[in-house]
This record gives sequence, structure tokens and C-alpha cells, in this order.
Amino acid sequence: MAGCQSDVDKTIHWVKSSQQKYDHYTKTYKWQYSKKKDARYLLWTFKNKTKNQITFTRVGLLASDNTTSMKERKVNLYVKPFGVTTTTMYVGDLNLDVSGNTVTYCIYGQPKKSSQPLYKKPSTQKKYTYKKPKKYDDNFTLFNLFLLLISGLLIAVFVAATKKNEYKRYVKNFPVIFDFADNTIACFKKYSTFQGKASRKEYWYFYLFTIIVSVLTYLIDVSIFRKNPDGILFINTFFAMITFLPTLAAGCRRLHDVNKSGWWQLISITVIGIIPLIIWLASKPVKEKNKY
Repeated sequence: MAGCQSDVDKTIHWVKSSQQKYDHYTKTYKWQYSKKKDARYLLWTFKNKTKNQITFTRVGLLASDNTTSMKERKVNLYVKPFGVTTTTMYVGDLNLDVSGNTVTYCIYGQPKKSSQPLYKKPSTQKKYTYKKPKKYDDNFTLFNLFLLLISGLLIAVFVAATKKNEYKRYVKNFPVIFDFADNTIACFKKYSTFQGKASRKEYWYFYLFTIIVSVLTYLIDVSIFRKNPDGILFINTFFAMITFLPTLAAGCRRLHDVNKSGWWQLISITVIGIIPLIIWLASKPVKEKNKY
């Protein structure tokens, strides 16, 4: 045993972990050295100085009298000729204040079983985990029916608004609803008209219409037509496309009503510009000295 011990240079360190940690500054893996009292592991580094094959069978730690063994660990650690290898032993459960020297046992030759490497660089490849696919209910629910009823009611109001003479009694009983429909229809008739002026009622009723229908089309897309949660909202997207131009035109005419250029709508791009824009859109009309 003495022969193989003299063929190897041994260094001992106290470390915090049994594995090297990645250092982002140097971009390398390093041991986390520590003081003896704070150590969790004892680290041995063996450097073979000869062409002999050496295998370490045990490592351990002695008490302060250097005769009593505090702890030993069986290893099967092969050090190839002129090679370097390391091993650790957990000492976090020991009173290191009374510890002494370390002890190692070795033999010449290869181990019976190849030892596992102390540290294996973690793989960057993500481990695949099976995810159970989500189930979507294809049944026609009461909520779907409610959405269709609301949609039908909204369509009926607009149809009735275009034929007031045939539905006079309903117009008298629900003036706000038909006023809402009239102003919305007016904005659609002026689909691409950027000249002229629009009252507050005309603009905000149309804006309310776009909000209501946007929410409605989104719910219809999600609850009836869209089975994939990452899919496209077809009806909602189509509605946004057909109302984009009349919304710009209505905003332009509303700004003309307060003696502002329609180009002021572009300040909404700055986000903070939305605040003065809303104030202008909600302001009373400017009748005197209005260049529009």
C-alpha cells in the first residue's frame, strides 16, 4: 500500500458541494471551496506520477488523535498512468472541530468495475414530458345559445331602425336603442367620408357599437368555432377589419366638430396622447370660428 501511495500526489480541500458549479464570469465549472467549519464535503485530488495503474479502494477522515476513524467511504477509483481524478466524501454530519488527518487506501491495477465520473456536465437538452391534450367540449351549450340570441337581437334592432315607419310603436318605447342604431348606421353610410363633422352622439354610439360587437364576436369565436386555443379569431378579426376605416373616418369628423384636424388621431401612437384625444372627442362642438 505504501508503494502506490508514494506514486500519487494527493491534495485535500474542504468544499460546499460534491459537484462543480458553473461560473458565469469565467464560463467554466469550478469547485466551491470553503473553510473547514463551513464545509459539507471533503475533496481529494489524486495525480498519478508514474506509468503504474492505481486504484483507490477507501478514503476516510480521522479524529484529532489520528488513530480513530471518524468516517470512511468505499470507493473504486481508478487513476490511469499520469492521470488525474477526484472524489468526495460527505462530512456535513461530522463535528469537524475534532477532525484530524485524512486516510486513503490504494492498490496497483485496474478496478474490478469502472468507477463513475465524479462530475458529469449537465445536458442542455430539455427532457421531454408528455402533456395530456386538452379536451374541448363540442356540445352546443346554453352559453352558445345566449350569444346567438344577443346577436339576433342586435341584428333585429338595426333592421327595425332602417324601417321606422313599420315599427313606430317600438321606436317610441325604446328611443335610446333606436337612436343608437341610427347613429351607427350613419357612420357606416359615411364609411370613408373624412370631410364634414360628427356629433358626440354619432361618434360615441358608433364606438360603443364596435366595443359590444368586438366582445360578442370574440366570445362566439372562442365558444363555438375555435377549438384550438392558439388558433385565429376569424369573426373577430374580420369585424375589426371592416370597422377600421369607418372608425378612423368617424374620429376625423368628430375632431372637425371641435375645430381640430383629423390627423390628431395619430397622437394615440404615443400612448400618453390618448388622454388629450379622448378629451377632444368628448368635448362640446365648436360652432364659432370653426374652419371645418
